[in-house]
Amino acid sequence: MIPLDRLGAGPAQPALTVAHVADFYRRYPGETVTFYTRVEVLRPLPGYRLSVSLPPGLEMEAYQAPPAHGDELPQIVQQEDGGRAVAWHLEEPLEPGTRYEYQVQATVKPTQQDATYQSRAVVTWKKNDGLQDNPDQEAMRRGTLAQPTRQGQLPTATTSLAETACVAVAAKGRYLRYMPALYADDELMGRFLMLFESFWAPIERTIDQLPFYLDPRTAPPDLLPWLACWLDLVLDERWPEEKRRRLLRSAVTLYRKRGTRQGLREYLEIYTGQVPLIVEHRAHNFRIGPDARLGPGIALGTQNVPHTFAVVLRLPPIRAQDGRAVEQQEDERCRMIERIIEAEKPAHTAYTLRIEAVPS
Repeated sequence: MIPLDRLGAGPAQPALTVAHVADFYRRYPGETVTFYTRVEVLRPLPGYRLSVSLPPGLEMEAYQAPPAHGDELPQIVQQEDGGRAVAWHLEEPLEPGTRYEYQVQATVKPTQQDATYQSRAVVTWKKNDGLQDNPDQEAMRRGTLAQPTRQGQLPTATTSLAETACVAVAAKGRYLRYMPALYADDELMGRFLMLFESFWAPIERTIDQLPFYLDPRTAPPDLLPWLACWLDLVLDERWPEEKRRRLLRSAVTLYRKRGTRQGLREYLEIYTGQVPLIVEHRAHNFRIGPDARLGPGIALGTQNVPHTFAVVLRLPPIRAQDGRAVEQQEDERCRMIERIIEAEKPAHTAYTLRIEAVPS
């Protein structure tokens, strides 16, 4: 039976994918750059060969392979252009979902002019898709039969997949443009200024990304308490990170609604993820004045108590985690809800809290 993709129904799913990136895409002579390569198997394979090549402007310093290769050393190949390549062979059955990661570290060689260096990762594997039915005809159709096969031997089709990563190398420091023109051709000054540029580069990157540090959605987790102090808000570290970020984003709006039913409802929804039911109990015939008298005309029953409200929350049960008992976690959740209500309600009011469990 011939697969549909060979009848013009579209290309078949590749047997694997390869990704090849660098930790820095702008470097100076003498600095290091690390290339990361990831190979992910999508269909069963008998193995593959990975080759990571470096151009002549990069000097290979170290490399690292996944544990699947054991103590086997890779093959170092000298290329025609003066560069070098490191190749790994993995000859064992590979299952879909298998993922391997490799690293190659290199140092940028001295250069007299700006350049762009390209590293290339190539994965090659053997493929016998459908060749058993009619080997010669199928191989000729695909253009993979390079020589006659021996009797009883199936031809092997080789498939490869490649990815590249480029690194821009500057021969002189960028700060040289701010110096007098007579230093433009001074090699020592050009390299000397690279030191200060490398020292200040992290600070420059921080300044360039400053808006992201001030946004609760993108700020680093350790910076959230600092943002909260701007709003006179104390974040509870026991809250999940996403809820703390959402509370920071809603802090100004919640301050405007503080002491109201709507404000309390939104605050509890942020923490619990559920919309609470809040019922206010108002007095219908309680009056204060010169004619007020205690007696049958004054009702102080449970349905006629002023300045009280009830909070009802329907929450899914807590699952055991972190080695703590479920009862302990439920008590902590209840105390946290009570602290929120105490902080957000008007000082002269009283409340009742009822938490109902619902199926998760």
